[in-house]
Amino acid sequence: MKSIYTIIIIFCFSLSVLSQVQERKKLPKIDTITPINLNEIVVTALRTTTPLVEIPSSISVVSGAQLTTFNKTIAADEAFRLVPGVRIDNGTGGSRIHFYIRGQGVLTESGFRGIGVLIDGIPVNDPGGFAPDLYDVDWVTVKSVEVVKGLAASMYGASATGGVVNILTTDGGKKPVNGLFYATAGSYGFWKVLGQVDGTQGNTNYRVSYSHTQGNGYREHQAFMGDIFNEKVNWSPSNKIKITQILAYTNYFNQNSEGINLGRYDTVGPRAANTDAIPYNEFHKTQRLTGALLGTFMIKDNQSIQLKAFMRMNNYRETSNNGDDNKPFINPGFSAQYNLTCGSDKLRNHFSLGADYESKTMTENMFGVPDENHIDHNRVDSHFSEVTFDTDTILINQIIKQQSAGVFLIDKLDIGKKLFITLNARYDYVNNQLINNIPLPDSVVQPSGNRAFNSPSFRLGLAYNVADYLNIYGNYGTGFLVPTEDELYNNPAQYGGFNETIKPSFSQGFELGLRGDVGKRFYYSVGGFLINSTNEFYRYSIVSRGNNTAFFGNMGGSQRYGLETFVSWSPLDILHFNIAYTYSHFQYTSPDSVKNHWIPQCPQHVLDAEVGVDFLKHFNITVGMQYQSRWYIQSDDSIYNQFTENGIKRNSYVDGFTLFSADLSYKFHIGGLNSEVNLFAKNLFDEHYFGFTEPNNGSDYNSFQPAPGREFFVSLKLRF
Repeated sequence: MKSIYTIIIIFCFSLSVLSQVQERKKLPKIDTITPINLNEIVVTALRTTTPLVEIPSSISVVSGAQLTTFNKTIAADEAFRLVPGVRIDNGTGGSRIHFYIRGQGVLTESGFRGIGVLIDGIPVNDPGGFAPDLYDVDWVTVKSVEVVKGLAASMYGASATGGVVNILTTDGGKKPVNGLFYATAGSYGFWKVLGQVDGTQGNTNYRVSYSHTQGNGYREHQAFMGDIFNEKVNWSPSNKIKITQILAYTNYFNQNSEGINLGRYDTVGPRAANTDAIPYNEFHKTQRLTGALLGTFMIKDNQSIQLKAFMRMNNYRETSNNGDDNKPFINPGFSAQYNLTCGSDKLRNHFSLGADYESKTMTENMFGVPDENHIDHNRVDSHFSEVTFDTDTILINQIIKQQSAGVFLIDKLDIGKKLFITLNARYDYVNNQLINNIPLPDSVVQPSGNRAFNSPSFRLGLAYNVADYLNIYGNYGTGFLVPTEDELYNNPAQYGGFNETIKPSFSQGFELGLRGDVGKRFYYSVGGFLINSTNEFYRYSIVSRGNNTAFFGNMGGSQRYGLETFVSWSPLDILHFNIAYTYSHFQYTSPDSVKNHWIPQCPQHVLDAEVGVDFLKHFNITVGMQYQSRWYIQSDDSIYNQFTENGIKRNSYVDGFTLFSADLSYKFHIGGLNSEVNLFAKNLFDEHYFGFTEPNNGSDYNSFQPAPGREFFVSLKLRF
């Protein structure tokens, strides 16, 4: 069967090339993936507007053209498929993901940490550096994404030890009123619709969009549904002032089928849910409203001030066999930055000084649920149901407050137009406070707590532009990562209070790389890095605590080194190649019990490749391949030395996988409509594999999340 699919793909590919070569002189250029030009790319993720050629860091830019060539347009695993150094696990088929850069943040219970995330300049991370999700991003409306890899804490603090993801959405069109309609549907009951109105009226530019998404999921009890509303207005009363107002609302629900053990996978199949998931109706629900104001004010031609203020209100609920947990919070923030440029073309200095402040107040209430002997195991599962089985027992009633403050400076020196030296320095303070509201006897110490962390960080880098075809960069930096609120209030010593044993993790490392473009047809980037960390976080269980088994501590030291490469080549106007390869060697260096053990969730080899061909004037076909080598599940000896389940001796790793995909698009015009139809096939050969595993050193090893099989999607986009 695989050979038949391969023959079909090769035949279509060959036919399209021949057809296009015959008519290539007649065809208009259509918007496909084209190589990056170093002199044309400007990056804002580093808190200043800087040409890529002058940046001494590893940076990947995902263009708008790349963002239009994927199927569901709902999750980051599609958008970042060609970014080396980035791995995204999507175990739900929806928008709930785990996000890693160079192995940072792989062991979080939910969401991701150690990666700074910005949406139009507004941070997603809370004061402790934790980003719960990317639900607010509607990928149809994204203009580009900038990914800074490595120790970027000197710019954004503890939230950016692994890197920074800067997501930029589109502005309104040039006409007073423009419109966009987008719809897609596909396997496992998936569909999405989006409507958008945008335009420019005088000195005001606006965009308003709304989308609805839902699907049944690949596995049992995996349905998801989401609504996203986005509104953005840019106002420029003069050429010295620009003010941006943003309002976003997200409502996202997804059932949680959880991980399963290999025994259940073997006997029930890859679509099985965990035995707890359906009886307890386990799900996650997020409702979030975000408002923001951003302003840039030019004092003089060489001086400016940037101000940002935002307010986020979030209501999060999670049900499980542990309880029914409700976590509403309010999260305001503010930042200010002063920029000064002085000097001449031979020697120019760019200096920035700024400060960030953010706070968060969360009220958590968790109600108990019946034990296994009193739950309805015959409950019929229904998509999007929010029926729960709470008892009157209050397990948690507490308030958690967080505050973070940071001051930073950025100093960039341009020597001629060839050599660029950049220094970033920052100091951060993060405070966490827990107030318990459950009354206790006078003889028992009130389980409240306070934990504060502070640290400086810096990064020094150099970029040298030999020529367009060769840009050399290198940097050395430090970073630190503080425990998330989950890791603090999951206290192994007692119910309530903060975990007093967990400490921040500190890192230092360097990277060296080359990049360049040749004739605007060939772009390459090759970078190597080494990161040494102390007090690495790890996850463990305490059997005596019953269902409350996810606790966190400090493992010891680790060493991460690797190589990241990306190549984009257009030998012809009609033919485009993109290849991203990552080599990762991530191991613990201490203590002796785990020395030389691999850090979980981190395959050594990841390869993504695409070839796209334009043919018959309006058609494009893109064929893609993704390969990941095996990765390890657990770091400690309980599973690392193998374990026996159902009489079968299991490995401490899962096998890798190779997937193939294909996308056929047709672009056409009807009157004033610019239209596009896409047919997309994912996992063409129906590979059975695990998309995600999580550490679990309990007796059942419910560590495995089976990934979807073959999927098909069709989409329509109308722009007027």
